[in-house]
Amino acid sequence: RFLTYWMPDAAITAESEIWPVTMMELERRHIPQIRVNARLSDRSFGRWHNRSDFAEALFSKLALVVAQSDLDAERFRDLGSWPVVVSGNLKGDTDPPPCDATVLDTYRRQIGNRKTWAAISTFEGEEKAAATVHNAIKSRDGQLTIIVPRHPERCDDIETMLKGMNLNVARRSRNDVVTPQTDVFLGDSIGEMGLYLRLTELAFVGRSLLAEGGQNPLEPAMLGCAVLSGAHVQNFREAYQKLLRSGGGRIIRDVEMLAKAVHYLLVNDNERYKMIDAGGRVIQDMRG
Repeated sequence: RFLTYWMPDAAITAESEIWPVTMMELERRHIPQIRVNARLSDRSFGRWHNRSDFAEALFSKLALVVAQSDLDAERFRDLGSWPVVVSGNLKGDTDPPPCDATVLDTYRRQIGNRKTWAAISTFEGEEKAAATVHNAIKSRDGQLTIIVPRHPERCDDIETMLKGMNLNVARRSRNDVVTPQTDVFLGDSIGEMGLYLRLTELAFVGRSLLAEGGQNPLEPAMLGCAVLSGAHVQNFREAYQKLLRSGGGRIIRDVEMLAKAVHYLLVNDNERYKMIDAGGRVIQDMRG
């Protein structure tokens, strides 16, 4: 119904999801299909590769693929796409996520001179890891820990868990005041990552320590954060490789190593600033 009403000249889709029925309907109507910022995770490529005949019939319908990396381009070609070109990750060309300047100023005044670090885009188990890190270094650093789960609907359970660890929690959704006694600022709102990342200079990016695949590290690097991550970052492999080679990011193996890294970077301003500057150079190099 959408195609009949709008009669598009072309269909341009982004990122990784493949919708077979949509693609076949576009082909039937002779509407060119272009995929930009294209990527295929290890898991997705493996699944399509195991259905090579179906994959070739589907991927060959793409009129053009603009891939994030050489590896992604090779995978699209293997599955039947042509022509395929490489652009690099287009997220490097986006503007940083915005935030409300008044809200940002309010929280900055509430936090004052306390050191902060953030665990963002976390999945189940990683919030407890962040809380464990907080407790491990609290007596030395007196830091505020910012936790931003990937799925905010889990935050009632997360708050219960944090309170069970004797932590004082302030939640964004309740407009709680961040006091000197607050241990964790729980970012349980939608679309405010720009706020949370502007409240810190050090970010652990989740879905990487106790979950698989990783999350995009470019936003924290773009907003002046040193980046920490677990090792499971297959979905953003190239971005992490660039950050690691430049010194803008570090991979940690476990919770103990995360606690040591957070403490070290909170108390060593020069090392933190080196990572921030290196991450900024990576973003600049990826643009254009």
